[in-house]
Amino acid sequence: MADRGQPVRILSIALLLIATSALAQSPPSVDCDAVRNSTVPVELAYHGQDGTRTVVQTFRDKPGDHVVWSRELPPSTQPKQPVFVTKAIHVDGFPVSAEMSTTYAGKYSHRTAKYASDGLPKNFDRRSDLTYRMRGITTDGDGTTEERTSTISYKFKSEGTMAVGFCVLQVIHGESDTANDAGRTNHRFLLYFPELKISATATDAEPIVDGISTDFFEIRPVN
Repeated sequence: MADRGQPVRILSIALLLIATSALAQSPPSVDCDAVRNSTVPVELAYHGQDGTRTVVQTFRDKPGDHVVWSRELPPSTQPKQPVFVTKAIHVDGFPVSAEMSTTYAGKYSHRTAKYASDGLPKNFDRRSDLTYRMRGITTDGDGTTEERTSTISYKFKSEGTMAVGFCVLQVIHGESDTANDAGRTNHRFLLYFPELKISATATDAEPIVDGISTDFFEIRPVN
């Protein structure tokens, strides 16, 4: 006896294959032209070699002035994944204040900061070497206030383009060394995307960019 259900099954499989193919070819949630030529908000996701995952969202206003939100998830063996969320206000291309919230309690649950620079040009384009100083005043969740001055030595490495998802973007490669008056030092690898006004940074090697989007849920404080 003929299996009358076989044509139906074949048709269903064919429709499933067509739908799967269409899904695989659907455009990403990003308008590359708007990313490069307008002030539309943009989200960039990247990770470091150590497994730290970071999402950065920039809300661009006039040239040099914008708000940057970031969410960082470091590698952890803790039952609850640590999360660090930071909102930074940039004026003339430089962060002047920041507010961070975390999943921790007490002193490290929250931090605010104000910054002032010395020797940093307005809207520095990262295309040359530069050494400058930064003074920061931070206040932790328990009310503790600390003032530190850091010396940052930035080294320009190269400039080119990078494919980020379906977009090809300008990118500047650089590295920086930071030393503060408490004797703490830090070395970072940087990718700066001038069209996005976003920097991707990591401590172990150049960060690996995972994707870009103009359609996203806005980052909000942890607590």
